[in-house]
Amino acid sequence: MMERDLQAIKEEVRARTDIVEIISGYTRLKRSGKNWTGLCPFHADKNPSFTVTPETQSYRCWSCGEKGDVFTFVGKKENMDFMETLEKLAKRAGVVFERRAANPELVSERERMRELNALAVKFFQDRLSKSEDAKDYLAGRGILKSTQEQFDIGFAPPDWDALFYYLQRNRADLALAAKIGLIKERQMEGTGYYDFYRNRLMFPIHDQSGSVIGFGGRAMSKEEQAKYINSPDSLIFDKSNTLYGLYFARKKLSGEIPAVFVEGYMDVVTTHQGGFTQCVATLGTAMTEGHARMLMRYNPRVIICYDADTAGIKATLRGAEVWETVAGAGAEVRVARLPEGDDPDSLLKRGETAAFQAALDHAIPRVEFQLELARKRHDLQTEEGREEALREIIPILATVRSHTVRDRYVQKMADLHPAYSLNINRAIESILADVEMYSRQSRNATSPRDRGYPLTEDANRQTLQENPPPPTYRPPNAQSWGEWNPNTRNIVPKGEGGNRGGYPNGKGGYGKGGYGRRNQPQGPASDPSPPPLIPPALNRTEKAERTLLRALFQAEWRPFILSQLHPDYLITELGRRLFDYVARTPANEDGGIDILPLLNRIESEEEPTLPESAPPNGDPEGFSDYLSELPDRVGKNSAKLSEYLREVLEESATLLSNEPLNEAAVRDCIRRLQGHREERTRREMESLLQRTDLTPEQRQALVQQYQQKMRALRGSPPEKDAA
Repeated sequence: MMERDLQAIKEEVRARTDIVEIISGYTRLKRSGKNWTGLCPFHADKNPSFTVTPETQSYRCWSCGEKGDVFTFVGKKENMDFMETLEKLAKRAGVVFERRAANPELVSERERMRELNALAVKFFQDRLSKSEDAKDYLAGRGILKSTQEQFDIGFAPPDWDALFYYLQRNRADLALAAKIGLIKERQMEGTGYYDFYRNRLMFPIHDQSGSVIGFGGRAMSKEEQAKYINSPDSLIFDKSNTLYGLYFARKKLSGEIPAVFVEGYMDVVTTHQGGFTQCVATLGTAMTEGHARMLMRYNPRVIICYDADTAGIKATLRGAEVWETVAGAGAEVRVARLPEGDDPDSLLKRGETAAFQAALDHAIPRVEFQLELARKRHDLQTEEGREEALREIIPILATVRSHTVRDRYVQKMADLHPAYSLNINRAIESILADVEMYSRQSRNATSPRDRGYPLTEDANRQTLQENPPPPTYRPPNAQSWGEWNPNTRNIVPKGEGGNRGGYPNGKGGYGKGGYGRRNQPQGPASDPSPPPLIPPALNRTEKAERTLLRALFQAEWRPFILSQLHPDYLITELGRRLFDYVARTPANEDGGIDILPLLNRIESEEEPTLPESAPPNGDPEGFSDYLSELPDRVGKNSAKLSEYLREVLEESATLLSNEPLNEAAVRDCIRRLQGHREERTRREMESLLQRTDLTPEQRQALVQQYQQKMRALRGSPPEKDAA
């Protein structure tokens, strides 16, 4: 009885939940026919390979293989078990599902953690109202009372056990409070707890639903070694996937308004108070892939507004690289330049909102920002300074994918080249050649993740790694310019062979010395990296089959396809099974077929199966044999009609092309399948006729059988004189 009730609740939650809306909270989706596509939130996806199908309330990544329904998705992304996932989605959908009434111990640990944080918020706010020093500090920073209430700002008193006693009086779970960092256990086991936050201004950290999942505490005393401390990571709090202020900023973020990264809690509070509610901040860490994935669904552009000191510049460039790596196509990072010595807090505290708005409006692209820094760091009045600047600029330009944009930047940097005073065009061409050579040496300037250097601790399960050192670039000087250099492309006038072109071994140019560049190695003989494993694409006949099967569910096309499509036309065994299944399923009132009940019925009739054997490990020949036997083994044991049905619904040619299905398209699909069937029958007959043990009579009989079979496939009556 309980299981049936739970299943009913699950189906009610599923019916009230929009899977597209849920998944859009984790990655930006774009409509593609009746489906939605986007970058996969489960791996570092660069091309949209993630598909969400609202009709079946399912998702699938065609690259990494992740698939499931809305419960699977939320459970994996939030690291929840099924009951916790059901509880979360039920609460969101307005479905009554309260485990607490049956057994208080069954209330999820996550929910109890949130309740403890909410209790701590009340305590900190109460102590703020009683602390004149804390109120004076906030008043001195220009933080209004309404802003304090909006962000739930509070104060942790200097006492060692004030919060501990408050939690104890409220019968809170002290061990769980210590687990989330509100209090700490004393060194001598069994002697009690003490407060983790003391004499600090408290900034509660909200998740995207508004629940408090952690705290940041700013020291009120200059003697404290750590200016800011944050809650430790827990089941509900992960610094690498949390942004301070996003809960309040999400309403303003859109395709027109990008997110603005500022440095800390106070900058976020001040900017929001000043009307710049698109500002967010990381929690004492550099931008991570998790942060980028949270924001890129709002806008592929982002503005970074950090301090102009060394640490701020380093964080800016690191964040830019992460964003451009994760956000994919259309990603753009701009850098806002504030007046020297200022930050957002200082500007807005003086009331200079126009100056801050101008800094955002005139934010420059990341590449332009790096080029400006490179020019400022070197003395461009000397030849050595220009060479050093050029050495720094070449790797920056190699990260620019667009050749048009790259050319524009190179024209601005051409004055650094030794040949600039002699021939501007020659200097530009030489820099472009150097950039292209560097790009090839660094694997086309791919991201650190692609070169084996993940950017987050979650990705490599160890300490964060810095980016690998780039290949050394040595720019030409005025004396050696034009000689052979592996980092430069030299221009050899036609007819000047020998060693005039600067190539080694006397080969170069287009004269007596041979064709030069054609004979020179253009890179490594082979790429040592393994080739990518890409599943084969559907051919046109397979797409035609899936399009017809998909249309078979629609009231408009079901009668027509059933009358025109012969089951033998279908080219796959699963396709014929699905056709038979759908043809035997009664239509609903409007003449169509309800997909979800049919899918559930098919899944209930299927039994889980395992392959007969696992692939061999480390034996190439054995693995080749395993692959050759795999189709038979899959056909016997692992071919599931439910999986095929999901693929049909997600990958029909009509959905992929976004074109409306019409009679001409349906007839074209039928003709394509018919032609494929006829060609297959002809080849089978040709193979039989090539046998040497057949008599002339047997060959003639086979030909007649072939003709009768072809007439049957075309729907024509058999010949009367056929015998």
